[in-house]
Amino acid sequence: MKSNVDSKLLLGLVIGGVVGAAVGYLIATDKKEQILDELNEVAGKIKNSFLSTVDKYRDRILDAGTGAATDTEEAAK
Repeated sequence: MKSNVDSKLLLGLVIGGVVGAAVGYLIATDKKEQILDELNEVAGKIKNSFLSTVDKYRDRILDAGTGAATDTEEAAK
């Protein structure tokens, strides 16, 4: 159990260090506007892809949930 906690702590410290180094690099670099624009573009593409996937499967999920509730109600009768 202690080993699991220690590994999580170490992982958290490593991730924190990487994020800190990345933020420091962005603040110190002359190309930070270009980097931020590229990151915003990638984030926008990911967001659009996620939203289109959600829209695609939303009706299926809602229909399946409604059908399951209907089946359960009929089984209770």
